[in-house]
Amino acid sequence: MTTRERRSPEAPVATRVRIFIPREPGRVFDYLADLRNEPNYNRQVSGICKTSPGPIGQDTTFEGSHRGFGRVTWRLSEYDRPKHVAIEGGVGQGAYRWISDFEPAGGGTWMTGTMEWQPTPRWRPFRGLLGVILHMNARRSFRRMARVLQADGSLGSESAGAIERPAD
Repeated sequence: MTTRERRSPEAPVATRVRIFIPREPGRVFDYLADLRNEPNYNRQVSGICKTSPGPIGQDTTFEGSHRGFGRVTWRLSEYDRPKHVAIEGGVGQGAYRWISDFEPAGGGTWMTGTMEWQPTPRWRPFRGLLGVILHMNARRSFRRMARVLQADGSLGSESAGAIERPAD
């Protein structure tokens, strides 16, 4: 579901995606929270590296590149394994926030993600189109993530296929 309500020109572009992934919540959470995995399912990013010391957790930072926008930086600003993670940072010159919540369900996990991106002023006249594009890209990326997690033979033999349903 893409947010389509009337918003002020300064409001971020937002979208929400909900997808079922046939893996346990801890595995889905860990895979998403380690942003070095993102190039495996999001073709828009590359060269992601962890830039903070220690294990992945609250305030872990990453950086890399986003096709079309340049440098990206991220920080895990909220980290409640395996239920909730928030990622904040910059994509190009715009501010970015992704929030994911993970719910156990029969045979897997429902992951609900909400993205907000504050584009630079030159992109703001296109916010309606940007919202549609962000939603399509997020949906496609998380379908790919579900397939990657399913294909990982070390994860067990849960049922194949990711099911998507609109967010409530």
